[in-house]
Amino acid sequence: MTDFAKVLLAVVPSGRREIIDGFAASMDKCIAFADLSTPNRLAGFIGQCAEESASFRTTVEYASGRAYNGRADLGNTHPGDGPRFKGRGLIQLTGRANYRQAGRALGLPLEESPDTAARFPEAALIAAWYWKTRGLNRWADARDWRGVTLRVNGGERGLAERELYTNRALHALADLKGALLQIAKEHRDKASGGALTAAAFAAPGAATAALGAGGASLPLFASGAAMGVAAAAFGWRVKIDRDLASMLEDAARDV
Repeated sequence: MTDFAKVLLAVVPSGRREIIDGFAASMDKCIAFADLSTPNRLAGFIGQCAEESASFRTTVEYASGRAYNGRADLGNTHPGDGPRFKGRGLIQLTGRANYRQAGRALGLPLEESPDTAARFPEAALIAAWYWKTRGLNRWADARDWRGVTLRVNGGERGLAERELYTNRALHALADLKGALLQIAKEHRDKASGGALTAAAFAAPGAATAALGAGGASLPLFASGAAMGVAAAAFGWRVKIDRDLASMLEDAARDV
C-alpha cells in the first residue's frame, strides 16, 4: 500500500503538513474519480497540484477575488461574487458557475458553501474533477507536461517547477525510500553550502563571501551590522534545510 503522505513529502518537503496529510488521505478518492491509474497520470496530477497550491502551502487564492466581480464568463452575476467564489482547492476553482458545476459533479454544496472548497477532501476532489473534465490523462500518458500545464494554467507559468515536482513524484512512486533520501541529501548539501556562506559573512573583516557550489565570490561593501544580518539570514536557512533533511531521513527509515 502506497504511503501517499511520504510520497508528497518527497515532492515538496517544505509544504504545510495539514495540506500534505489532507491530500494524502484523499488520494484514493482522487485516483478513482479521475482514473489516475498509472504512475504518469498520478505523478502529473501531483505535480500540478503542488505548483497550483504554492508548493502545498495554500488551498485558497492569495488575492482578494475582487477582480472577478462582474465576470459573467465565470457566472459571477451577483454583487460580491468575486471574493465569494475566488480560487480554492488544490487546482483552484474560480467563479460561481464553476463552483456550481463542480459541486453537482461531486455531490457537494460548493455553491452554497464555497469555503468548503478549501478543505479536505473537497480541495483534492476539486482538483480531480478539473483533471478529469479537461481530459488531462491524455497528455500525462504522453508525458507531455507542457501540454498538461497549458490546460491547467492557460500558459506556462511555473512550468519548470511543475516538471520538477512531477519528476519527483515519479521517483517517489517507483522508489519511495530512494526518493526521500535523495531529497534529504539535496537539503544536506544546501545546508553545508549555506553554513560556509554564513561563516564568510560573519568573519571579522570579511570582504567577500563565497556564494554557491561553484565557489564564485561577490565583493561586499557593507557595514559590520549588515554583514551580521546576512550571516543570521543564511544561518536561518541552514537550520531549515537541516531540519528538512532530518525529517526526510526519518521518513525513509520506516519505508
